[in-house]
Amino acid sequence: MKAAILFDSSAYLEAPLKDREDLFQVDFTLALPNGEIITESTDESHLENFFEKWMQEGTPQPKTAQPGINDYHTAFQKIIDEGYDTVFGIYLSSSVSGTLQTAHAIGQEYEDRLNIINFDYVGLSVNMEQLIVQMTRMIDAGKSFEEIKDEMTWLMDQSRFFIAIENHDNLIKGGRGKALNELEDESFKTLPVLEYVTGDMPVLTETFRTNKNRNRSLSELTADYQKKYPDHSIQVGIGHTLSEGKALRLKSAIQELMPEQQVDIRMIGTAFCSHLGKNALSLGLMPVIKEVD
Repeated sequence: MKAAILFDSSAYLEAPLKDREDLFQVDFTLALPNGEIITESTDESHLENFFEKWMQEGTPQPKTAQPGINDYHTAFQKIIDEGYDTVFGIYLSSSVSGTLQTAHAIGQEYEDRLNIINFDYVGLSVNMEQLIVQMTRMIDAGKSFEEIKDEMTWLMDQSRFFIAIENHDNLIKGGRGKALNELEDESFKTLPVLEYVTGDMPVLTETFRTNKNRNRSLSELTADYQKKYPDHSIQVGIGHTLSEGKALRLKSAIQELMPEQQVDIRMIGTAFCSHLGKNALSLGLMPVIKEVD
């Protein structure tokens, strides 16, 4: 088996991982209110300009577009041209994006030349990156197609993914914030935490009055999550929408309870900044397969 990994740009991979020859990416784009189409990015100056120009109150919300049909054709053809016979696809949850459905539909045209399996993942940003890391280690270890399929399915079943936002408007306007509608009439501002659930829109889990209380709750949740996997280490990933200070404070709260726990932090790119707004955080939790730890 010579395996490639095809994924959408919500993973926001960084070097050296993104430089692997067996990784192939299809990109989300955004249509700006002025008609310009841009490819999403995690470049800090790009995001600062994006928030300053296009995410102000009264400005029409940019519209996110999933990777196009031709993007998948190009990716599959390149994978074939480079001699791969197997494709593991990892895509943003089908409950919030159509990337998985499109990948499946286009992939059927290549099933005579490729063995393809797609995974419907509930996380994004560093959490998806961590999943891809584990898959690359399985591939490098020479695991079989069935072994990787089974272990990836287990990882996704055990993973949890949360978002913590400060402004409800963008997620609601973007059609992903149904669970927040009940908060719109509250007289006091609250800080919601939503969990991404397989096959459903993000579900509201709890609201908080302060970031400190929210961080404490998320750190306790992380510590409780580790206790469920006494025979595994876990991966903890925090994503942020141009709010590194908030991400670092959440990391500190987690490491107060779990001093030895590594916590990875990454920027969230333009497409999802447009839905989450500024100062949002994501928190992803995932066990580590023993053989790749």
